[in-house]
Amino acid sequence: MRVGIDVTCWCNQRGFGRFTRELVTALVNLTSGEEYVLFADRQTAEITEFPESCRVVIGETSAAAVEAASADGRRSVRDVLAMRRVVRREQLDVMFFPAVYSYFPIAAGVPCIVTFHDVIAETLPRLVFRSWRSRLFWQLKSRLAVRRADMLVTVSQASKKGLVSHFGRSPDRVAVITEAPASSFTRAIGSGKVDDGALRRHGLEPDERYILYVGGISPHKNLDTLIKAFAEIHQDTRLEDVRLILVGDWAGDSFHTCYEELCILIERQGLGETVHFPGFVPDEDLVHLYSACQAFVLPSYLEGFGLPVVEAMACGAPVITSNVGSLPEIVDGAGELFDPYEVTALADCLKRVLGDSSYRRELQTRSRQRVQDFSWEMAARQMRSIFETVKA
Repeated sequence: MRVGIDVTCWCNQRGFGRFTRELVTALVNLTSGEEYVLFADRQTAEITEFPESCRVVIGETSAAAVEAASADGRRSVRDVLAMRRVVRREQLDVMFFPAVYSYFPIAAGVPCIVTFHDVIAETLPRLVFRSWRSRLFWQLKSRLAVRRADMLVTVSQASKKGLVSHFGRSPDRVAVITEAPASSFTRAIGSGKVDDGALRRHGLEPDERYILYVGGISPHKNLDTLIKAFAEIHQDTRLEDVRLILVGDWAGDSFHTCYEELCILIERQGLGETVHFPGFVPDEDLVHLYSACQAFVLPSYLEGFGLPVVEAMACGAPVITSNVGSLPEIVDGAGELFDPYEVTALADCLKRVLGDSSYRRELQTRSRQRVQDFSWEMAARQMRSIFETVKA
């Protein structure tokens, strides 16, 4: 079977970029006889090393898709046609888009699979897009992708339910595959080792107590609620040494950021240096930030999967996350859940985890056990089965 894969979002630092890199690598490693043809824009191909066993076809584009397809961007018609042409020239049994963000229309005749990681943009559009124009372009692209796709793929049962409800898609035309932590995080399972140098590189001292968040610095991530809850627990003298570390590329992210608004909130709450934005942190250092934190918090209003949660679990971090969307499904009893609209509910979770060392150790044990249920090899086998189904 000859499978085409759009890899124009390969370099994105958010979850759908990691999904693309990890899933394609796992598919190639299955050595199951499929031939993979990777379609890249010129800008991505120039800075990327793709798996050697894959044929790479490059579209002559004027801008990287990962930038042009962002919240405030729009791909040129010329670039869309350039990618469409290179796909049309290849003899494919199926074409796979790992993210609808970088979807472009392909000619009829080739079965098409499109991944919708979530329905955040459909459910919370005003928190994702800055303008009505951006929302309109997103809606047009999404509807076009849904109409063209023979199968939609998503990453949780909660997201599948959302897709079926929003787009009116038949449940048997929406498939679910898993996500998983990358090997850099799974190697940390049970090690308990923390590199002090990695902490210092990102503004932390060894043995310093801190709460960790990892992800986009975006409105739908609900970081204002986390900051307010942190301000509430900071009034407790037993917790006044605890810091809040918000990891995310607020400066270079091509998606909607609320960094400036959060900085204003932090000053109003009188938190000063107790809240720190280290920016983007590479995996080799991030594993140590996960491993050394007192608690990992993902307070999002909605997630399609919540990849930082399983990364944190792999590193043995106690997890606190919101009780909506996919997150209860992914955590499955291994962490604390709270209502993302209730500041006090999150503050109570933080107080319990930070104030009870035996309970914190129990959550660490649950994390390490739960993360064993996720692997990219499993995701690749699930994806290969979908290829076979669509091809047939």
